Amino acid sequence: MKVTGMTCSGCEAAVKIAAKQIDGVKDAKASYAKGTAEVTYDSAKTSPDAIAKAIAQKTGYKTEVAK
Repeated sequence: MKVTGMTCSGCEAAVKIAAKQIDGVKDAKASYAKGTAEVTYDSAKTSPDAIAKAIAQKTGYKTEVAK
């Protein structure tokens, strides 16, 4: 996923925490240097679009599914 607005490791942590609070998310990693987040999830419980929306709502960072 592309995540716009992260500027430090604290931002990475906020994105990881927000992602892991979503039902169906198994793991999450974020990189402010790359402006990305990698999320491992159960497709029976959630979707990339739902994850991106939830991260954006919880953190305020623009989050979109990488194409």
